[in-house]
Amino acid sequence: MTEQEKQIVAKASVPMTIANGFRWLFLMAALLIVLVLFFGNKLWEGAAWYEAFTARAYSFLLWDILLMLLSSIVRIIFAARYNRIVKNL
Repeated sequence: MTEQEKQIVAKASVPMTIANGFRWLFLMAALLIVLVLFFGNKLWEGAAWYEAFTARAYSFLLWDILLMLLSSIVRIIFAARYNRIVKNL
């Protein structure tokens, strides 16, 4: 590979890496919320503040999972574009 081809490949991999970073961010946020909800149901069952938190946490979790799905789809699109660029070199 020439130096110019290496730069093209490196430039094409950047959006895929960013989308993957967002996917991991949303995954870790969802994991943290699920763990808090799981252990919170055992520790703070019946607490008024926890019931209010649970409603908000499930709402946040829904949007977090949808954004994680969206970032996964975007990553797949960028990976396909990256593979097409590498194949054509």
